[in-house]
Amino acid sequence: MALWQRLSKSILLSFLAAFLLLYLLNTGSAQAQTPDTYTVQPGDTLGIIATRFGVALDVLATANGIADVNLIEAGQVLIIPGADANLPVIQARPGESLAAVADRLDADVAQIAALNQLDANVRLFPGQPIHIPPGLAGAGELRFGAVQAVRLPEQIIQGRTGRLTVESSRPISVSATWNGLPLTFHPIPSGPDSLWQGAFLPTPALLGPGFFPVEIGYAASAGTVFSRTFSVLVSNGPYDSQLIELPNDKGGLLDPAFTQPEIEKLYALWAIADAPLRWSAPFSRPIGIEYPTTSPYGTRRSYNGGPYASYHAGQDFGAPAGITVTAPGDGIVVLAEPLNVRGNAVVIDHGAGVFTGYWHLSENFMTAGQAVRVGDPLGLVGTTGLSTGNHLHWELRIYGISVDPLQFLEENIGDWQTGTH
Repeated sequence: MALWQRLSKSILLSFLAAFLLLYLLNTGSAQAQTPDTYTVQPGDTLGIIATRFGVALDVLATANGIADVNLIEAGQVLIIPGADANLPVIQARPGESLAAVADRLDADVAQIAALNQLDANVRLFPGQPIHIPPGLAGAGELRFGAVQAVRLPEQIIQGRTGRLTVESSRPISVSATWNGLPLTFHPIPSGPDSLWQGAFLPTPALLGPGFFPVEIGYAASAGTVFSRTFSVLVSNGPYDSQLIELPNDKGGLLDPAFTQPEIEKLYALWAIADAPLRWSAPFSRPIGIEYPTTSPYGTRRSYNGGPYASYHAGQDFGAPAGITVTAPGDGIVVLAEPLNVRGNAVVIDHGAGVFTGYWHLSENFMTAGQAVRVGDPLGLVGTTGLSTGNHLHWELRIYGISVDPLQFLEENIGDWQTGTH
């Protein structure tokens, strides 16, 4: 009987151990597969999403600052409370509650509580990590050494441009990267008691959705390096797909041996980012309003039935040959010559790493080194190079990244004293 009892006990313990191991493995797997964000799909409701991730509807709405649970749209990126989110993190101070943290950051305590799945009045231990919304990145915690403030956008739509500004108490050389892309800072005129520096945050049309890091740092006089990492949310852009059939006589223009030298030449120009900012007003349209968009920026493209492995890097305007193309803003012409793929081309350096390009012109009025002002004629619409018909391809690059040029018509990106960062 004693032997049977010992065997039964051993079998029971083995069973319990196996059950516990299976439970832990399943639990760990579920946690590892839980995404930190979710992109709303057509037909989704907030209730359906909340059920899918096992989150209370009110908690999901509060965590994302959604006042009306019926107002969400496809492409919107939601934070999933309780997931291992790549959100900015701050440390609690001695004696603080979540309510005190929210008060210190001038933030909504209910949103911070929902993001961390904690009661708003719970007492925190010193140094406890607390997730905060991306828009508060650095609020109350951003000052490090001579850096007094950092401003970042709450989110950037794929293909659009954000801005980063850093305020310091004395002149310092700030360095930063945006998802690994080195940024170039330029001075911003400010009051006598502070120094501001700014850099653009160009976002490729294929980046995201999700949170991406901005790493900021500088070297102190003693050689100590101070740095901080923040997060910016990138949300989906409204981009379509397009199938392009090239005529037989132009199909060879896709050969890398033909295109690569041209790309290398242009990227060498776009890499120059230390020129001063040369414009401070919204860009003007480079072609008349009567000429509509025929292919918008960001459109996913397939050539001759191939994969949709690229996207349209500029904005196409349909216009007949001979229509005048004008400069949208002040700058210096850095290229004015015929290219194999882009045809007769003009490139303008607007300063601070911002360049605009004008492809497929039938005639080119510019010479390299020439200064231009907004409205100056650059050339005439044509169909030279890799083109299937007369049109203007207008392109805007920042640090070599192609971004939506229409944003620069709609927003005062060049005026760092106003506008949204």
